[in-house]
Amino acid sequence: MSPPGSPLDLSPETFPLFLYCLMATLLVYLPFLGIVIGGSTASLVLNFFGRENREERSLRLSKELIETITVNEKLLFVAGLLPFPLIAYLCERILSGQSPFPWLSWALPFGALLSGCVLLSLYRSALRQKADLSVLRFRAGTAGDLAIVVGSFLLFLLLGTLFNPDKLPLIRSNPVFILSWKSLTGFFLFLALSFGLTGGIVLLSLVRPPTGKAEPDPDYRKYVRSVGSALALASALAVPALVVLALISLPDTGLSAEVFAAAAIVLLLALSVFLVCYLFPEDQTARPGARVSILFALMFVAVLAGDRAVVGNVFLGRVAPGKPPAAAETAVEKGRTVFQTVCRACHLFESRIVGPPLNEVVSKYQGNLEKLKSYIKDPARVNPDYPLMPQLGLKDEEIDAVARYLLTKVTGRTPREEPVAAAPPGVEKGKAVFDTACTACHRFESRVVGPPLNLVVPKYRGDVEELKSFIRNPVKVDPGYPSMPKLGLREEEIDAVAHYLMAKVKGGG
Repeated sequence: MSPPGSPLDLSPETFPLFLYCLMATLLVYLPFLGIVIGGSTASLVLNFFGRENREERSLRLSKELIETITVNEKLLFVAGLLPFPLIAYLCERILSGQSPFPWLSWALPFGALLSGCVLLSLYRSALRQKADLSVLRFRAGTAGDLAIVVGSFLLFLLLGTLFNPDKLPLIRSNPVFILSWKSLTGFFLFLALSFGLTGGIVLLSLVRPPTGKAEPDPDYRKYVRSVGSALALASALAVPALVVLALISLPDTGLSAEVFAAAAIVLLLALSVFLVCYLFPEDQTARPGARVSILFALMFVAVLAGDRAVVGNVFLGRVAPGKPPAAAETAVEKGRTVFQTVCRACHLFESRIVGPPLNEVVSKYQGNLEKLKSYIKDPARVNPDYPLMPQLGLKDEEIDAVARYLLTKVTGRTPREEPVAAAPPGVEKGKAVFDTACTACHRFESRVVGPPLNLVVPKYRGDVEELKSFIRNPVKVDPGYPSMPKLGLREEEIDAVAHYLMAKVKGGG
C-alpha cells in the first residue's frame, strides 16, 4: 500500500524515471531562464542609468549584454517556451492524477513567459538598431522582463507542491495554500543563482575586444569587469542565507543526508566564487569569468540534485525499502505530520508568521483537549491583530491528532488517552443531519449566516421539545440575522438534530 501522498499509478521503478526526466529538463531550462532574467534586468538598468548620466560605457554594455544572453530571437522563443509543456506533463505524471491544478494553472505562467519573450525580442531589436531607446521600447523591455519573472514565480509555486504532496487536498479546498516557504525561498535562490551566472557570463564574454581590434578599450574592460564581479559577489553573498532558509522550509519527511550534502556543496561553491573574484581582482591577464560561470552552473546542479532527493523522500522515502510500514502510528506522531503538512505554513511555536506563536495560544487551553479540537474544527476570530483562521477541512481523527501534538509540544505532557463513551445512536444521526442541512448557515463558535449555536442553544435550558418546535417552525427572533427557512426535515430527523445540538453544547465538544 502506498504511503499517503505517494504516487498511486506509478510504480517505485517508474517514479524515479519521471523524476529524473523532470530534474534534467529543469537543469537545462532554469539556468537559461535565469540568464534571460538576469541579463535583461542588468541591460535595462544599465540602459536607464546610461541615458540618465550620458554614460556611453553603460549604454554599450547594455546593448552587448542583451545580445549575448538572447543570442537570437528564435533561440529565445524555442528555449524559453518549448520545455514548459514537458515540465507540466512530468509534474502531472508524478502527482498521478492527484494534482489540484486545472489547465489554466499551467496556462497562466506559460502565457506570462510567452508575452515576456515577445516584449524582450522587441526591446532587443530596438537596442541593436540604436542605443538611445524610445520610452515605449524601454517600457516594453521592462514589461517583458517582469512578465518572465512572474511566469517563473508561478512555475515555482506549482513545482512547490511536489515537495509537500500531502498538502494537495488543502490546496483543492483553498488555492491560497499553494503559497509555501519552500516555493518562495526556492524562487529567490533561483534569482540569486541567475544573477550570479549572468555576472559570470559578463566576465567571460564581454571583456573580449570588439571585432577588428587587437586590444579592448582598457577603461571599458575595467568597467565590464566591475559590473560582472559585482553581480557575482552579490549573488554569492545571498546564496548561503537562502540555502539555509530553503532547508528550514522543507518538511521533515524530505530531509536526508543527500539533501544536506547538496546544501553543503552549494555553500562551498558560493565560497569559491568569493575566492576567485578576490584572488584575481585586478590581474588583467586572469580571466575569472569561466571559473565563475562554472561555479554558478554547478550550484544549479547541486540545488536540483538536492530537490530531486527531497521529492523522492517525500513520495517514496517514508518507508525504507523492504521494510513494511508500521501497523499504526501514535496520535501525537500523526499530529506532528498533520502540523508539518497543514499548519506550518501559517504557524510556528515561538514566532509570528501569519498566525500568532503557538506557545502563547495553546497554553491558554490549559490542557483542555476537547476545547482545542473544537476551535481547530470551527475556528473563530479571537485577536483582531491576526486574520481569521480558515476552515482546514481536516478529518476528525486528524483534528484529534494535531490537537494532541500541540498540547504535548507546548505543555510537555501527553494528553491522557481516555476512553470516549459511544454517542447514543440518535445523537450520531443528529450529527449527520446537522452536517448535511445546517452547516451552510451555522457554526457553534462563530457567526456565518445565522448566530453561533453556542449562544443560541443554551437559551432553551435543556428543553428539547421547545428546540424541536423552533426547528420545525422557525420564526425570526433576532433582527440582526435573517429569518431561518423551513428545512423540510422529517420528524425523526428533527428529533435527532435537536438532541445532537443539546448534547454538543452541553458537552462542550
